Amino acid sequence: MTVLMQNTPKESVAKNIFIINADSDGQRIDNFLLKTLKDASKSNIYKLLRKGQIRVNGKRTKPLYKVKLDDIVRIPPFLIPDESDELYISDKLQNQIREAVVFENKNFIVVNKPSGVAVHSGTGIRVGLIETCKKLYPEIDIQLAHRLDKETSGCVVLSKNRDALNDFNQQSKANALVKKYSALVLGVINDDFIVELSLDIHNREGGERTVQVSESGKWAKTKFTVSESYKGKIPATLLQCQLYTGRTHQIRVHTSATNCPIAGDQRYGNAKFNQKMKKLGLKRLFLHSSSIQFKDGDEDIVVNAELPEKLQIILEKL
Repeated sequence: MTVLMQNTPKESVAKNIFIINADSDGQRIDNFLLKTLKDASKSNIYKLLRKGQIRVNGKRTKPLYKVKLDDIVRIPPFLIPDESDELYISDKLQNQIREAVVFENKNFIVVNKPSGVAVHSGTGIRVGLIETCKKLYPEIDIQLAHRLDKETSGCVVLSKNRDALNDFNQQSKANALVKKYSALVLGVINDDFIVELSLDIHNREGGERTVQVSESGKWAKTKFTVSESYKGKIPATLLQCQLYTGRTHQIRVHTSATNCPIAGDQRYGNAKFNQKMKKLGLKRLFLHSSSIQFKDGDEDIVVNAELPEKLQIILEKL
C-alpha cells in the first residue's frame, strides 16, 4: 500500500487524494470537505457526494459519514486549485473585516459583518468572510460557527479550534443561543407578537434557497418586540427579533407571512414599500444581527453590534 502524508496529497500519486489524520478523525465527510476545499461551494460538494464523485476507500459515501483515521478520500481533480493561483483578497476587504471584529478570545472571534459580504465563497462569489479571516489569521484553524445571509449585517461567530466549534454547534442544536436582530418592517405595529410557523425550503431560484410556510416543514419560532414606530409618509416599525430556532430566512419569511415584510427584501418583501424606501436612500436589506449570546465553557459571552450608520440615517428620515 502506498503511504501518503496525512491529510496532504502526495504529488507523485495524485493531488486529489487525502489520508485522514487524528485531527479530522470522527469529523463528518461534508464538514471535512468544506474545510479542505476552501474554494468549493457547499452546494457543489453535496452534489458531488450525491453523484458518487467523492469516494472514501474507493466507495460512494453520504454527507453524514464520519471519516476515520487513515481513511482515503478521493475527490475530483478539478476541485484542487492551482497552487500558483493564490486567492486574491483586496487590502480594502481585509481592513474592512479587521476593523469589524467586535470580540475575540482564545476560542472565538465575532465579526460585525458588513452587508454585501457573503460568509463564504460560492456560486458567483470568490471571496467571503471566512476566506478573508483565514488570510488575516493564517496560523489559526478559523471556521464559521454559523451563517448570515449576504444582505444581512451584524454578528457572525467564528471558531478558532474544533472543540470550540463542536461546543457552539451543540448549543445551536439545543436552541441555547440567544440571537437578536433589528428589522425595519412595513406598517405601524403597536404590540409585541410571536410567530410560530413551520418553514420548508421548497426550491432554488437562481442558485438561492427560497423558503415558504408549510405544515410539512420544520417548526420555527420568532419573537418580535416593537422598538419604535414611524407614522410619517412611509408607515414603518423597527422590530427587535429574537430567534428561538435558526431556520433559513426565518425572520424574512415570518415577517412576510404576517404582512409586515422587511424593507429592502427583494425575495419576500413588498415591491411598493421597497421602492419608497429606495427613494429614501435604502440600498440593502434592513436586517441586522444586533447581538448574540453563547457560552464558552462556563463563561457567558454576550456580543453586541451597533446598527450601521447607513441604516441609522434611514431611520432619521422616517
